Amino acid sequence: MSAVYLLTKPNCPLCTQALQMLHQLALEEPVELGVVDISEQDDLQEEYGWLVPVFVKANDDSELRWPFDEKQLLEFIEQ
Repeated sequence: MSAVYLLTKPNCPLCTQALQMLHQLALEEPVELGVVDISEQDDLQEEYGWLVPVFVKANDDSELRWPFDEKQLLEFIEQ
């Protein structure tokens, strides 16, 4: 099972859209999801403040930054 983190912040409609997109994917294997609120960590807020939503793979720290579509998200997760 792969694990990904969704970097998000409060009142972020694009973050909600990205999460819904993930839930709608036809994945071959389940994915463990962690949601990280960047507003609670100064270093993450500084690095990703205007970039969220961002998916980050737990195993290699690769990133998928907005904008992306379902196909790109699926390819990112299944790589």
